[in-house]
Amino acid sequence: MTTTVTAPSSRVAPTSAPPTAEGSAFDVESVPLAQDLPGTFPYFTLPAGFENPNRDEPVRPRDRVPIWTGDRLEWVIGKVSQSYIHADEDHAFSKFALIDAIDTEVAAAGGSKITESKVPEELVDTIDEDLLVGFNAGLGGIYSQTVNTYLIRTEDRRVWIHLTADSASGHWLIAEELIETTTTK
Repeated sequence: MTTTVTAPSSRVAPTSAPPTAEGSAFDVESVPLAQDLPGTFPYFTLPAGFENPNRDEPVRPRDRVPIWTGDRLEWVIGKVSQSYIHADEDHAFSKFALIDAIDTEVAAAGGSKITESKVPEELVDTIDEDLLVGFNAGLGGIYSQTVNTYLIRTEDRRVWIHLTADSASGHWLIAEELIETTTTK
């Protein structure tokens, strides 16, 4: 299920991937190509008013993580960054402010929101427990919370963002997979 968050007119809303027909699968190629990515991996930082309450997790140069597309888990292999998300000391935590800020950042980068939905329990149960523990800072409430998934697709890479939040905190994971391109001579 693809859901679009209605955005205030003062900001750019992320484009949504075209909805899939009943029974059809999400197609990565349906997401428009972005021109360029902002800076270097992980490309995004926590929005103003939010912080990681712990020390930063090191970027994993190559790992395999599950990304929810609204109809399946897409197993992404590549660089992975993850973080807990809390309000900084001057703000109260707002799930909606966090999602709105990430929507804005992704839209500015030319990305699309793929889904805002819950992962079925039977799919979460297929993920190895060691992986769920190792990526707890990023996957967060994958068992019970709504997952916001974004994709920024360029000619040579896909950057996936997995975001969960509740009334007190959030979690996000950014995974970058390189795409092999073939050149014709």
